[in-house]
Amino acid sequence: MPRTPAPYFRFKQFTVWHDRSALKVCTEACILGAYVNVMGATCALDIGTGTGLLALMAAQRNPLMHIDAVEIEEQNYLQAIDNVEKSPFAGRITVHHTAIQDWPGVNSNPLNLASNFSDYDLIISNPPFFTNHLRSPSQSRNRALHTDTLSLEELVESVARLLAVEGRFVVLLPAYETQLLTEIAASAGLRPTRQLQVFQRPDKSLFRMITTFERHHTESVVESLYIHHLDGTYSDEFRTLLKEYYLIF
Repeated sequence: MPRTPAPYFRFKQFTVWHDRSALKVCTEACILGAYVNVMGATCALDIGTGTGLLALMAAQRNPLMHIDAVEIEEQNYLQAIDNVEKSPFAGRITVHHTAIQDWPGVNSNPLNLASNFSDYDLIISNPPFFTNHLRSPSQSRNRALHTDTLSLEELVESVARLLAVEGRFVVLLPAYETQLLTEIAASAGLRPTRQLQVFQRPDKSLFRMITTFERHHTESVVESLYIHHLDGTYSDEFRTLLKEYYLIF
């Protein structure tokens, strides 16, 4: 008999419930949350926060940062609200039920702790990327997975509008979509400065790419991360990256 997935994922400092969300906590999203450079950021934006996972992970590593977490899907939004309110970081994360295309920025919320800023110095996103993928019977899952509600062009347009001059935009996508996004971002003056290529194992093909975009042009630093060894055990690099979050490490 198949095992029923747990309705939550417990981390060292917080718990993410995903029983009402269209998308569950996944390994690649956890890698993004642990990998993104949060140093020096005081005002951040999480585009398509889902359960609030990335916002919570970022808040854990930077106690001076306030995060606006934007989510269009109502069930995800409500789940994120609950997760944030039950976390130690509730005072620094504000969840908003809106599309990023309609989000005016940090000054739109008078309660925002970052209201003295005009732009975000860090934007993170694990956006939908399927275009011709087989549809799910769940409409909320379709909205979360497919680009119907947020195309790559709209994502770049929103980032270019909201990112501070010296800000960083960090995004998780498959390889092909990363190439498309890089071309679109270049036309908006955003260039890749750092990239993490994620593999399931050394004998597997490229799984995901985490790319940092900035407005200044510099040679991009490319790194690789293997989640598992050939024998299926977690790699030392993965353990080191997630040791602040995963209970098993």
